Amino acid sequence: MLAALNGWAKAWSDKDVRGYLGHYASDFDTPKGASRKEWAEERRARIEDKGRISVKVSNATVSINGNTATVRYRQIYNSDRLTVDSRKTLIFVKQGNRWLIKQERSGG
Repeated sequence: MLAALNGWAKAWSDKDVRGYLGHYASDFDTPKGASRKEWAEERRARIEDKGRISVKVSNATVSINGNTATVRYRQIYNSDRLTVDSRKTLIFVKQGNRWLIKQERSGG
């Protein structure tokens, strides 16, 4: 579970958009009702637009219930324009042999 979380954060930090998007389930709950394609294009633009990105994960707690896992953690995001230290929650679903992100929430 933590390998999936850290792999996602590393892909984001490396600006590996394909790898980053690959951590999301096909039925990911996009924000504001955007289509998956619109959301992915917006994420790609925001990631590629940054000169430098660093995403660090700490204090992760995991609870697993069957094929669903809830991960609560502190995320420290740094780019050349922004620094944010916040609590995040990711809901993962197991698809095949991979844990993929189904939902993201800010706060505890």
